Amino acid sequence: MSWTLDRICALVTSAAALNALHACREGHPWNKTTRNPWTNAAFVLGGRPSWEIDSTAIDWLRAQARAHGEI
Repeated sequence: MSWTLDRICALVTSAAALNALHACREGHPWNKTTRNPWTNAAFVLGGRPSWEIDSTAIDWLRAQARAHGEI
């Protein structure tokens, strides 16, 4: 499956997880204040139940963090 922020957001029900994902969006107000947003999103979603979020989506977020020079 090819992951995108929109696809991952559609799976998530937690407000905290959605906020972490939206902080990854360029131009979003939270993107201006959140340090390492991709890494933060991967961490927040890593704590979600496996029935809510697929582990490959978290892997995709970690890959985005590497691509953005966060890790």
